[in-house]
Amino acid sequence: MSAVESNPAKGNRRRVTPDLDVAIIGGGISGLVTAYRLAKRSDSRRRRAAVHLFEASDRLGGLVQTETRGNWLLETGPDSMLTAKESAFVLCRELGLGDDLIAPVSNSTFSLVRDQRLHPLPAGFRMIAPTQTWPLLRSPLFSFRGKLRLLLEPWIPRQVSRAVDNQSIPDESVKSFVVRRFGQEAFDRVAEPLLGGLFVADAAELSARRALGPFVELEHRHGSVLRGLRANANSTSGTAGESGPPAPAQLTLKRGLGSLIGRLAEEIPPSWIQLGCAVKAIKPERKQKRWQIETTSGIWTAREVVLACPAPRGHDLLRDTIPEVARTFKELRFTSCVTVNMVYRRSDLCHLPSDFGFFVPRDEPFRILAASFASEKFPDRAPSEHVVVRTFQGGALDPDALDLDDATLTLRSHHDLTQLVGARALPLTSMVSRFRQSMPQFDIGHLTRVADLQRRVGEVGGLHVVGSGFGAYGLPACVESAEEVAMKIELHQHPLGPSSPSESPTSSIGAG
Repeated sequence: MSAVESNPAKGNRRRVTPDLDVAIIGGGISGLVTAYRLAKRSDSRRRRAAVHLFEASDRLGGLVQTETRGNWLLETGPDSMLTAKESAFVLCRELGLGDDLIAPVSNSTFSLVRDQRLHPLPAGFRMIAPTQTWPLLRSPLFSFRGKLRLLLEPWIPRQVSRAVDNQSIPDESVKSFVVRRFGQEAFDRVAEPLLGGLFVADAAELSARRALGPFVELEHRHGSVLRGLRANANSTSGTAGESGPPAPAQLTLKRGLGSLIGRLAEEIPPSWIQLGCAVKAIKPERKQKRWQIETTSGIWTAREVVLACPAPRGHDLLRDTIPEVARTFKELRFTSCVTVNMVYRRSDLCHLPSDFGFFVPRDEPFRILAASFASEKFPDRAPSEHVVVRTFQGGALDPDALDLDDATLTLRSHHDLTQLVGARALPLTSMVSRFRQSMPQFDIGHLTRVADLQRRVGEVGGLHVVGSGFGAYGLPACVESAEEVAMKIELHQHPLGPSSPSESPTSSIGAG
């Protein structure tokens, strides 16, 4: 099969290129890591794999993008990487970025809005669970009744486990789990704003096993979340002094996460990267055990296809050719969100708290879901006299926000900040970023649906899925899923020479 160039001026002349070993659809972090690992394997075996990474836009990185405006460093998407998984940090060190990894400037946490005011999360809270009594009792965030209910959690009977879909722990909503274990106030004032903001979701519909997996496991093993946390603390207390202070929960890069995208792009053969080349459909050619890839700049065939795109996009690509697989993609819901970066003079924020940001419950009269004080969280994001604030809008409960113009979105964010942190002047600059149908929604039963999707994809030879669209959450998980798939793909030997098929007329070299 060949790549086809459609050019009316030249009478639909066909341009022939060799077949591909691997076609990667999507140039976000998952697609880039897949390509990078294939390139490393190809080099180490002195084999020249034929790979193309197709990206519809004119840039690589997907949700990850770092913008520098003067002395301000702005992240449009994620701004850090959770340290629970090592894969992303191993990759950074491998790429020569190990010395650029930085931790938050302090151990500050975040605040929650209650009665239109910011209240710090009480010390000792582990997301939804209080591990220290006195900070909880002193906090104005809860009523006395709510505090008592939180502390009664160890005496609440555990849920009776019944196997569902071969799972020993049945799934339930975050709301059901938190209310059952800690009471209604714990959900309304902590779990709902926190998890609703993190996942831009309706927390009442979120899967507890997906969003609060470690806490669900603690109940299952110990009969109580708080008893389980105490047991874990006791088991590690003996080695705490030997291991030094606890590792930070998150890290980022000095020059922003965009520098990881740039380094990955530098390590991938330039001719592999096809920017501005949208894939329109993929179709299996079962007799030849290959796939046909129809793009806006031609048609290729490939032995293996890696979908590194959101699940709705995967559904669109497969619905006419493998509808039974496409249906499993459609069962994974996605939503959209907006980030608004704003730079203020520090003197214009009269009530800036000493933490990293805040989350807003849905019953408060504000439009933003959360805000992050980016320059207070990590160093060198702005000069000391300025503060970079990132606000989040949209999500499952406000899907229409995406269609508002930049000025309206910025003014909505600024209006909320005037009430919550005393912003008394407009920001010096702002930047609005929209992410349409890019945020996975981890509804009840999500893990079961992902397992079903993986099973069905595994039954189709030469098809792979990676990234947040198919179960991974956060950059480290995306890196891990991409590396696992890259290791499964068998590379065929090619003559030494060019590292990919000759480029189509619309091929471009990506630079992050």
